[in-house]
Amino acid sequence: MTELPSPAELPASLTIRRGRIVFRARRPVALVLPLLAVTEIAGVICLLVGATIGWFIMAAPLIGLATTTVVLRPALELTRDGLVQRQYPYSSLTRWDVIESVGLAKAGNRTILGYKLVPDVPPPRHQPARDLLLAVDAPYDGGWFADSLAGGPDEALAVVTRYLNDPSLREMLPPTRR
Repeated sequence: MTELPSPAELPASLTIRRGRIVFRARRPVALVLPLLAVTEIAGVICLLVGATIGWFIMAAPLIGLATTTVVLRPALELTRDGLVQRQYPYSSLTRWDVIESVGLAKAGNRTILGYKLVPDVPPPRHQPARDLLLAVDAPYDGGWFADSLAGGPDEALAVVTRYLNDPSLREMLPPTRR
């Protein structure tokens, strides 16, 4: 197996985990931080008035933030076998050999990294991005929410297209682990 591309060849927003190239979902900081601050202030007020429940109020958002960061944060991974979307409790593999093309599509207020499957391959089931693509009559059979990926949709499209069009690059990636 040859060497993986150096981090200089990949966008800075991507991570390499055990040889796989991973697009992590961005954290919703604009939503989480204000709620965290309000809850922490409420916990401090409870402690100041002598209510010991303030400790639990202060711990709850930190435990929730840690849980969503580690367990519930979705990711799109590039492996030798294909693209793996991991989102607890499910993961789905779309093999490279069944993807004909990829592109971006707007569906509602979301940007989707869509893929067109080769003829006679059934479309995926239970994929929210696919349902949005069908609603706007986009020319794709399935996809992933690219606007929530770190780096943004254009970066994701460029990297996935590069690996889709170059089988030698895919051979450098490790096999899929479920």
